[in-house]
Amino acid sequence: MNKRYPSTVLAFVIAFCGVNTSVFAAAHAKDEDHHDHTELEDNMETISKAFRALRRQAKDPAKNKASAALAAKMLAAAKSSIDLEPKWTADQPKDEQVDFLAGYKIEMEATVELLAQLVTAFEGGDNSTAGDVIAKLRDAQKKGHKGYKEPDED
Repeated sequence: MNKRYPSTVLAFVIAFCGVNTSVFAAAHAKDEDHHDHTELEDNMETISKAFRALRRQAKDPAKNKASAALAAKMLAAAKSSIDLEPKWTADQPKDEQVDFLAGYKIEMEATVELLAQLVTAFEGGDNSTAGDVIAKLRDAQKKGHKGYKEPDED
């Protein structure tokens, strides 16, 4: 048996596996590009992910700089969400849609104010105030989702 045969087979297998993973990665990337989320849903996902991370590290003064950055990221997403419409708006009775949107904007403006306070608290090293603001944000999140997020179909 030729001594080069096993190394040739090994090279072929490695090359084939590399090509396959590239193909699968490209196919997966295409799927991500064609998501059916609205801009508002993308913003809310950004806020949600940052908020989860922030709650885990908020009590640690050594992480205040990172916490302030997360809060600022949430603030930017919340600000850009104020003028967007929740998908659930279309499901509201026509005569209630204006009030629905006005209520949504009021809630988002309150959230923006809380997030601005949170950024200030972390930048100032005031973890106690940051903890209080996080609790208020959690309550605002629950209230906002109850009133303006379409219920899941469970």
